[in-house]
Parts: sequence; C-alpha cells; structure tokens
Amino acid sequence: MNIVLLLLACLTSLYGQFRKIDPPALADSGMPFLTASPEGSVYLAWTETTTEKMRALRFSKWTGAEWTPAETIAQGKNWFVNWADFGSLTVLPDRSMLAHWLPSAEGGGKFGYGIRIAKRDADAPVWREIHGMSLDEQVDYAGFLTFAPGSNAATYLSPPSGNKSHPVASGDDAHGHRKTVRFIEFNSAGGVSSDKELDEDVCSCCQTALGKTANGWIAAYRDHLPGEIRDIAVVRFADGVWGKPKTLHPDGWKINGCPTEGPALLTKGSRVAIAWLTRAGDKPKVQLALSSDNGRTFQKPVGIDSGNPLGRPSITAFDDSGYLVAWLEKTANSQVEIRIRRVTHEGAVSPAHTVSQAPLGRSSGFPKILVTGEQIFLAWRDERVRAVIFTKSQLKEMK
Repeated sequence: MNIVLLLLACLTSLYGQFRKIDPPALADSGMPFLTASPEGSVYLAWTETTTEKMRALRFSKWTGAEWTPAETIAQGKNWFVNWADFGSLTVLPDRSMLAHWLPSAEGGGKFGYGIRIAKRDADAPVWREIHGMSLDEQVDYAGFLTFAPGSNAATYLSPPSGNKSHPVASGDDAHGHRKTVRFIEFNSAGGVSSDKELDEDVCSCCQTALGKTANGWIAAYRDHLPGEIRDIAVVRFADGVWGKPKTLHPDGWKINGCPTEGPALLTKGSRVAIAWLTRAGDKPKVQLALSSDNGRTFQKPVGIDSGNPLGRPSITAFDDSGYLVAWLEKTANSQVEIRIRRVTHEGAVSPAHTVSQAPLGRSSGFPKILVTGEQIFLAWRDERVRAVIFTKSQLKEMK
C-alpha cells in the first residue's frame, strides 16, 4: 500500500508540471493532429460532430497564450469518421495550407470512402477542394493519408489500380481489403504533379509516414509480406527515382489481419528516425530505428516502452541532440498512461515520464507530440480533444 501511495504521489507531482490547454473543440471531438508551420507556429486540427449528422474538420492556432477560435476547414453529412484514419493539416513555407478528410461514397457500404484534399492560400482564408481519390468506391476505400510536414506531398493507401487482379472484400471487414501505398505531390496551383505507386501490397489499415531528407523523400509504412508478416518497410526517392521497398527491421510479426497501427517518422537533414509497435512473438515492443545517412541504413532498434506498451508512438525533434517520443503504456492496474522519453541521435534513452492517463482501448486515439522552440505540445483524446504544454527545461529537470 505504501509503495502504491508513493507512486501516486510521484505521478501527481509530475502531472502538476504540465499546463492544460484544451483547444476550443466540442465535447465529442476527437482525432487530434498537431503540426507546425516552417517558422514554428503551432496548429491543432480535429474532427467533431456539429449536429446530429454533420461532421466537421476544424483547426486552431496557438498564439503563445491561448488557442484562436476554431476555424472550419470542411463539413459534411456523409463522412467516414474513425479513430485511426482521420483528417490532417499541413502548413507550407508560403503560409498556404493543405488539409484532408474522408467522405463516404453515396450509397456505399461501411468502408466505401475516399479522400478529399483542400488548399487554403495564404492571402485568402477560403478552403477550395483541389483533389479527390476513390470518391466513388462503394465497398473499398482510400485513406491513411499523411502529409510530409510543411510539404505539398503525401503518402496514402489506395485500392490496386484497375489493371491488377487484386480482389477486395465485399463485406464490412476492412482487413480483407487489398491495398497499395502511393505517393502524391501537388504543384503550387494545387494540381497533381505526381501520383505514383510505391508498393503493390501493403497492410490494409495502418498509417503511412513521409519525410524529406537532404537526399530526397523517404516513406515508411506497415508492409504485407508472404506468410502474413506485417513488419515496417521503407522506400526512398533518391537521385531522381524511387527505389525498391526494404524491411526496416525483421521483427517477423505474423498476424492474419491488420493491426491498425503504422509507423511514426521524422526527418531532419540527413537524419531519419522511425518509431513503431511490434507484437512479434506475443511480446509487444515500441521500437525506434535511427539513420544518419538519409535512410540508406539504420542502426539496431532501441527499445522505447516501459515493458507493457499499448503502442501508438509519435515522434518529434527535441533539439540538436535527438528526439522526443510519446506512446501509450499499460499499467499494472489495467490503466493506460501517455509516456514520453528522450532519445539521442546515438540511441541513448532517458528515463520515461508520464504526462497523463488516457482511456483504455480505441477511444484515446493516437496521441500527437510536437516540439517547437522551447515548448512541447501533446494532444490526445479523453472524451474530447485534450492538450498540454510544457517546456524543455521542465522535462530536463525531471528525474
């Protein structure tokens, strides 16, 4: 009993170091997405229900003291709203923005949905739709789009093109759908300048990730290999061409279905960091692989979790020495905590710290962490979108 009380006291004192800054989101809001502009301004996007059937993708900007009033990017009655596949936002160097959401096909089934992308020019606060993928799918879907931060490029999952004989499920099981991973890039006017398949057979409902190194693009995703192996793969664009996909690390996770959890990726210069969950051998692990040569090679993965992870990692650059990773960890009393840990470029890990408790199961969603300047932002869902802010100095002082 004394040990339990001591642990609770330590957690309470730790929680007190974080400032709650919940955004102006409605009570049932969820699917938070944090991003920063190239100059460091912080934006938080989320999805919420505005009326009984109307959904909206909204965002707010952090002023340094509070969030601005919520602005609506798009809204509609026929959206696919899901804890793992959700809308996002990116801010480009010219201060324009790109965003995406997931409309369901008219008359379609549970998984008949596609992707819409809109752009907002810097000098005109009006969102205009510029592209859509798989909008007429009745039983299949395109989704899990991820913009490269501050970029007009993204990766996403898509049904195989029409000239390939890949069957898809006709029922309500998303795991039965066959998926490819694709790269799409937009020009300054909002037109598509590239839309290319990177891998013809990947895990059907896991998040994709994309970043840009000093040498070119690098994408990461959960692959679908013979024998139902679901390990993380990477593919690079260098010297003007996309290479062949390669397994990041041979975990050997065999699962006859999609775990609905993809990798988190961060690039800076020639450095690449990729965090992911594996349950290979029924031993859950959150791991981090590091590269200093634009993703050509990676060091042996380092362990991030505290021994019993739920997963869902998010990664951000901490400073010039390394990274900050957030993930969900299950505790001995069947609770869930959001934990964070620093990792250097060489793979040295700092002690883990608990930021908050979170709901067990899917309702907590995918926590997102972001560092800009001296400030650290963390967002997640607990009945609605939640967020906290603290500083690098506070984290460094924690023991």
